[in-house]
This record gives sequence, structure tokens and C-alpha cells, in this order.
Amino acid sequence: MSKSALVLVMPIILASALPNPACAQSGILSPDTVHGLAEAEVSAGRTERSWLDGGFGKTAASRDGVAFNQAAIEWRPSFNFAVGAVVSALYQPKVSPSLDIGEAYLKLKAPPMALGRISARVGAFYPPVSLEHEGVAWTTPDMLSGSALNTWVGEEVKVTGVEASLARAFGSQEIRATAAVFGWGDTAGALLTFRGWAIDGVRAGLGAKFPLPPLSAFAADFQPAVTLPVLELDHRGGYYLQLEWRPPAPVSVDVFHYDNGGDRTAEDANNQWAWRTTFTEIGARWEPSETLRLQAQAMTGNTQMGYVTAGGRWFDVDFRSAYLLARRQVGEDALSLRLDGFKTVDRTFVDVDNNSETGWAATAAWRHRLGPHVDLIAEAKRIDSTRPARVLAGQAPRQAESRLETAVRLSF
Repeated sequence: MSKSALVLVMPIILASALPNPACAQSGILSPDTVHGLAEAEVSAGRTERSWLDGGFGKTAASRDGVAFNQAAIEWRPSFNFAVGAVVSALYQPKVSPSLDIGEAYLKLKAPPMALGRISARVGAFYPPVSLEHEGVAWTTPDMLSGSALNTWVGEEVKVTGVEASLARAFGSQEIRATAAVFGWGDTAGALLTFRGWAIDGVRAGLGAKFPLPPLSAFAADFQPAVTLPVLELDHRGGYYLQLEWRPPAPVSVDVFHYDNGGDRTAEDANNQWAWRTTFTEIGARWEPSETLRLQAQAMTGNTQMGYVTAGGRWFDVDFRSAYLLARRQVGEDALSLRLDGFKTVDRTFVDVDNNSETGWAATAAWRHRLGPHVDLIAEAKRIDSTRPARVLAGQAPRQAESRLETAVRLSF
């Protein structure tokens, strides 16, 4: 376990050790507070070399066959009415390190008051962006992958900080406002710039180290062959704000704005640089019946790194992504269909380092309940993207990937 992970987890361990007559021991360690999953899959299809193997591929798999995909365990103790916690551990064989801490934070809740319901989180966690990752340890319950938008959130947008929320009812509707300050997210934008978008189930642990595809000679002068998504370099805080509206209908709408506050020029001994990454997301969910859900999210943003020169800043990339998802419950099974569109636009030095990209994806999934704790999930996806930087790997800029994955997921 890394030193930063230990610092985050220790307050939670100490809180669980304190005597607390008002809280039964079952609220700290019991079957209700510990959950997990394990997943093995069989996959086949036409894909380029995966980004996890140093290529430009949009999925986590480079080859066909049987593989153990992931395992996770999540502990959600409740110390008393006001204090709880979440700690998750991830095992992802394709990621370095394969065993890591996913999230580790305290949950705080104030007593009910006229102002509304106040709650907070302190520690390392994912910002409340994704409408897809509702499963244990930030997984997608009915699919094997997240959208391009939320896949990137899981890879590069984890934060370590303090978040506070206020929820208040106005008649039959509710409005929730959330604000956070955070650090340890200075490199957000590096992976998106040099690799582009991806569609998979990978999540960054607190010690994660992701490989990058072949870099241009220009980029290689500044950026090493790996990026560390959880890193503090400039000792400046970032922030995010969210406003969510729930009207008196089966609908919810949210607006989210993120700014990691990176100074663009801070650098450590390993040549990891601070990026300035900002984005705005809009999401909506509609459940017209108990068996049908429609949801959509869209994001637009910009990421920059380096000094300003006559030709512009070293790296300056606009990015956009959106998806539409339909989910139908059929008995204990679930059918899902998702359509993605994504794009990056490189604004500087494109003659020597073009990080632009356009693409789309279609994903269909079927989750079938085999037993009380066993699901079979089959997912087929088609990803079509054009990225000029693929010539650095000896490939044509346009690549189309088709993949079928079938997984058995055990959960408890």
C-alpha cells in the first residue's frame, strides 16, 4: 500500500476502533457492511493493441481468450448516525499495480434541520459525475464497460479532498447543491491528450500508473511513457460544483463543473507535469416505468500543459463526449444499449504532434441472473475512431474495433 493510501485509510481504521456505545458492532463489520465482486471473461473480436499494453486501442483487451478480469471488495461501516466510511480495494490484473486502494473516505451527515439535509465526504473518491457506475467499488451493474465520458472519469478524475452537499425540498421537488475542494489530481488530462478516449471498466487506484501509446518526438521531450493519475505537483487546490434538480416526476437533471487548478508548469523528478483541466457536464435521467430507464450525459472541456511559446502552449486540447443509454428490465435480466460520440481537438503544434481525434461507439449488453449472487453479462461493442497519431505506431489513422465479451460476475 502506498504512503498516501495509508494516510487516507488510517483515520477510518482508527474511527472504527473507538468505543461507541450508540453504534452496534454489526454497523462496523457485518455482511451488511462488506460487499464485493469477482469477474472472469471470455472475449473475442477485432481490436488493435490495447492502451493498457501501450497501444492506441480503445478497450482493455489486446487478445482473444479467457481472462480473470477484476475483483473488488468494499467496506461501508457505520460508526454512528453522523459518521460512516467507504473503503474499497481493487484487483485489476491488467493495471499497474494490480492490487490497489480504490476509494477511502469518511461520510458525515448532520441532523435534519430547517435548512435541509447536509452531508459531506472527506478522503479520496470519485466526483459525483457518472450516472452509470452504481455498483460496488464504482462498477457498472448491468454492463462490462462505461461510456467514454465516464470511463475517463474513472481513469483520471479521482480526487482527494472535502466535499459538502445541501439537499432541500421545495414542495414536491428537490434541489441538491454540492461543492468540493481537492488536490492530488494535477495530471488529469495527460492520458486523454496522448491516448484519447476509451471504453472499458478500468478504474484508477490511488497508486495507479498508466502506460501511454507511442509519443511524437515533440511530446517525448516533455512527457515520459507513463502517467500517474493521482498526483500532487503544484500544491494548488482544485474545485468542482454540482447542481441537481429532481422535479415531481421520474426525472433528474444535473449540471457539474470541474477545475483541477493545475498551474501547467509544475514538474517532479520523474517528469510528471501538472495539467490545467476544466470541463462542464450535463446529465439527465428519465424512468417512464419501473422497467425502463433512459439517460444521457454530455461533457465539454479543455486541458493544457507547459509554457506559452510563439506557437502557443506546448499542449492545448479541447475535448467533447456524449452518450445516450437505454436500459430495459426483463424479469431479473437487463438489456442495455448505449451510443457514444467523442472528440478531441488539438489547438497547437499539430504539424509535429497531432492529438486530435473523432469517433463513435455502439454498445449492447445483456445481464442474465444465473443465481442469487451470480450474473452472466454479455457485451458487444463497435468502436470507430480516427486519430492521426496512430501513424507513430505504424497504423492507419482510422481504426474500427469490434469486440464480444462474455463474463461471469460473482457478487456478495
